[in-house]
Amino acid sequence: MSAATARTANRIARILAMIPYIVENEVATIDDLRDRFGYGTDAEVVKDLQLIFLTGLPGYGPGELIDVDIFDNEVTIDAAEYFSRPMKLTPAEALGLLAAGSTFLATNQAPPALAPAMAKLSIAIGAEAEESVLVDVVAPDAVTTLRAAIDDSRVIRIGYVGKASNERTVRLVEAESVFFNLGNWYLSGFCRLADAERLFRVDRIDAIEVLEELYEPSVADAAATVRYEPQADDYVVQFSIGSASRWVTEYYPVESIEREDGSVEVTMQVSDPLVAARLLLRLGSDATFLSGEAVGTKLEELRSRILARYR
Repeated sequence: MSAATARTANRIARILAMIPYIVENEVATIDDLRDRFGYGTDAEVVKDLQLIFLTGLPGYGPGELIDVDIFDNEVTIDAAEYFSRPMKLTPAEALGLLAAGSTFLATNQAPPALAPAMAKLSIAIGAEAEESVLVDVVAPDAVTTLRAAIDDSRVIRIGYVGKASNERTVRLVEAESVFFNLGNWYLSGFCRLADAERLFRVDRIDAIEVLEELYEPSVADAAATVRYEPQADDYVVQFSIGSASRWVTEYYPVESIEREDGSVEVTMQVSDPLVAARLLLRLGSDATFLSGEAVGTKLEELRSRILARYR
């Protein structure tokens, strides 16, 4: 998740918590809202309250939009009575939530609180999760081997084929976790070849050897999601994207700036320029390369190779 996406999610969560509070108390002061919901200034509170004016029930006519009244430091909200009672899930929404939660439980990575929550949801919809939802997250044999090495704190030697370069390297890894994310199994740990934390897709590991050498496990929480941590020696590329490619700002850890014409200027850091070049090639005409010499060179190489095949 990018920084901009995280800020947006936090803002929405705060607004959704603030509306029921005002509705329940009938009136609230700007000072109270600022302190209770962690705003820095009164202006930030007012800015979020003004955003509520644009929300409401489908149809979004005068009688369906939420009415926010700010007068002399006091705030009242009308036409939002549905925030005064807990929202109900539709049967489809409840079953979808049950399926997602059960899938997470099947990976053995879920927090302890999820299991009883899923049990309560099963009772609420009148069905047992085990009988209503079939979850089968297939773990390759390598996952068992890797988890055993982690439990024993033993260094592992792996043969790994990189996705970007398609080159095979042999690495010594002090493994931290093995987890399922975005449809694939991943190994997270300290790679001695790179002298840094690295993430490896398990299906790209073609050989595993558990060594006798022991290591001291990291005290930090092991990664359980696929994310890229920018490094000081990364390559930086800037490009602009249209509306069809806005998913890039959600999927990759990038910095983005909205332009007046509706496009988005993106700044991205990568350890291998080929990764960014392939992304730009995939985006096609919806992306415009702006700067980043190393990535630009790789992009031209890829285009030339593709054109040569057609010729």
